Amino acid sequence: MGKILEALLTEQIHVDSGTEGRSPEHQALCEKSNELQKQLAETLNDKQKAILKEIEETNFEESCCCEQAKFERGFRLGALIIAEIFFGQGTFL
Repeated sequence: MGKILEALLTEQIHVDSGTEGRSPEHQALCEKSNELQKQLAETLNDKQKAILKEIEETNFEESCCCEQAKFERGFRLGALIIAEIFFGQGTFL
């Protein structure tokens, strides 16, 4: 098994966004979003808070699905690029 595949298997490296650092712009947007959600929650009654929480959870799940699809597509495109390179390697040798 290749070293990269082994590192993925043994969780020495991860492909989730939680292991990546955020840019200052991204961090500022995350903080602003959290603050706005907190402000909104303070103005809501219990039923509305429950709905807001459900919206947040649904948005998170949708985001996870989207990120997984983007990762899979990117991985497949990368594999196709590598296959294309190997197929045409005879032109360089």
